[in-house]
Amino acid sequence: MIKLHVFHTGLVRVDRALPFGEGNPLASIGLFRSADKKIDIPVSAYLVEHPKSRILIDTGWNSKYATEKLTRFAGFFDHINHPIIKADEGIETHLQNLGLSAADLDCVYLSHLDCDHTSGIDKIKDAKHFMSADIELAFANKNPIRYMRSDWANIKLETFSYENTGIGPVGRSYDVFNDGSVVFVNTPGHAAGLFCAIIKGDEKFVVLASDAIYSQRHLSEHILPGIVDDKAMAEKTIQWLRELHADKNCLGIYPNHDPSITERVVEL
Repeated sequence: MIKLHVFHTGLVRVDRALPFGEGNPLASIGLFRSADKKIDIPVSAYLVEHPKSRILIDTGWNSKYATEKLTRFAGFFDHINHPIIKADEGIETHLQNLGLSAADLDCVYLSHLDCDHTSGIDKIKDAKHFMSADIELAFANKNPIRYMRSDWANIKLETFSYENTGIGPVGRSYDVFNDGSVVFVNTPGHAAGLFCAIIKGDEKFVVLASDAIYSQRHLSEHILPGIVDDKAMAEKTIQWLRELHADKNCLGIYPNHDPSITERVVEL
């Protein structure tokens, strides 16, 4: 049996345009927009307790932001994604509540390297391994303005490579245990190396969609996120997710920032 824990590590305050692509092209960065255009959405992380290993997917916000400000580029990026987290909402507390520590994690996989998915690394540095897709790390190194590379500067960040498997919108994936139970599917659009994770039991499965979409509304209305690296790829990714969603064995598509996805435990 696989046990999937869905955690929320606080909230992120963004302009509505960022998840829903509304307004003018600059609206997603939140400049010159009134407070009533802001929304608070959850920031998720996932613990997968697998018979072969215990892995974490993403780390969420660092709990230090309960008292500290996120000060990238003199606070400019605070208009884009403002962290809202309490001291007891960090990933380390979620693990402690299960009687676990960072040392109990065999690997931390990062769906992509935006700061709301990586800043909690500092609190779980004793995990055995940290991994990113090689194309995502290369993409992040070429885009220092978007990515907060200091989040992973003090760890050994290893990489994995997608294989040409025919799975997913671009036919590339990485099978973590080589048995189809945890498969990271390359879903570019929001970021070049982004993956959605398919967690599968005997037949039933769930999809951790990361930031490929932000809510169930993105599936039903085919809405693109406000920030995309490649619009055509983002379109293909959403279409692929819609097809998975229609599969009778799919128990759900879980976007990382979807308020309708509450904290829960799923057994597969």
